[in-house]
Amino acid sequence: MARNKSKEVYKDQRSKEKTELLKRFRLRPVADLYKEKFFALFNHQCFKCGVKEKPYPEIGKPPILCIDHHIPMILGGHLVPGNLVVLCRRCNNKKKDKPPQEFYTPQELAKLMPILEKQHAIFEFNFDWKYWDRDREGYLLSLGLDPKRVHEILYNEYDRDYIDFESNKHVVSIEIDSDEIMKIIFDSRK
Repeated sequence: MARNKSKEVYKDQRSKEKTELLKRFRLRPVADLYKEKFFALFNHQCFKCGVKEKPYPEIGKPPILCIDHHIPMILGGHLVPGNLVVLCRRCNNKKKDKPPQEFYTPQELAKLMPILEKQHAIFEFNFDWKYWDRDREGYLLSLGLDPKRVHEILYNEYDRDYIDFESNKHVVSIEIDSDEIMKIIFDSRK
């Protein structure tokens, strides 16, 4: 009974955990780059059945592959490095809230363990604000983003990930009561 309800019970928690997992990357293009590195650990295919994601899925269609909890939330698992596995939507639906030992063969589990360990390195990312403030373009390039993509992000205001330098500046406004200032000046002359 509990297994069938976990999708409803944990819906908000799943969303929060995904946000928490990806917020360390600060910018969507950086998060996308590191998600790409994560999917590369699984050769861009479902760990269970081997189906591969097409490089350019049809517009409007959801991706075939998803990031799943290795140990389901209902069994205490969280969307954290070391507990992430790539499954296609079909295998993810078959797995539901089963413990790994019920869903995977012993051989699959043995093959999965080193991959679970490797993902820690991908998600140990810390956004370098000093480098970012000093040289945004250089920083994005140093992370491995494609130079053309970096140019679009920084200079094409119509790009979905465009970073508006002006809106990133902090503005401080001070309101001055001119009557109060005049009174202070007048009082100081007495």
